[in-house]
Amino acid sequence: MNELYQQEKRFLMLSVPLLLRLFEYVREEHTTDEDLHFMAERMQELMLDGVKMTMNQYSGIIPHKESITTYDK
Repeated sequence: MNELYQQEKRFLMLSVPLLLRLFEYVREEHTTDEDLHFMAERMQELMLDGVKMTMNQYSGIIPHKESITTYDK
């Protein structure tokens, strides 16, 4: 099991307040799986910049309803 962790190169560094707020958002506010995918993509983009994520990045991680495109079926 330790070898698996040693091979892992990608990780996110989140402050505890940000982690708790993200949990709250997922539990109380998100409405679709698209919201979660958006959040994961944004966190990966920030991770690639080497950012240690804090509450300063919260608004960039959480999807804004007006920016999500919905498609009529």
